[in-house]
Amino acid sequence: MPRRAPLPAPGGVFDADAVWTLFEGRTDRMAQVWRISRTTLPASLGGLEAAAASGDWPAAARHAHSLAGSSSNFGAHALVATARRIEDLARAGEVPAGEIREAHAQVDALCAAMTSWLDRVSGSGTPAAGQGDPSGR
Repeated sequence: MPRRAPLPAPGGVFDADAVWTLFEGRTDRMAQVWRISRTTLPASLGGLEAAAASGDWPAAARHAHSLAGSSSNFGAHALVATARRIEDLARAGEVPAGEIREAHAQVDALCAAMTSWLDRVSGSGTPAAGQGDPSGR
């Protein structure tokens, strides 16, 4: 299995080579984890926004921590850094709205880029493509 992804990440939003290596080129596994993450990332972000709006800083820190963990599976380094910064700020008792807007923009960018990239690498004709075929072919 090549250590490099067959295609770069759109806009450099995530580390395609790290994703490719982590999942050993198994696009079926990438797709499975991404389906879950496409739900958990927005849920963590929504929880973060609600917790920050109500001043529930421990909850905001937990949601930011979850956001960092989920995004790290896809090498979204900028989003991980933002989420960790928000987690630290929440522990200190205040998260500026601009930080949450930044996280929101980064989640949106990751969702668009990862979905597009995964669609492309799953059908790119690489040896890993088709491993998720339910017929077993």
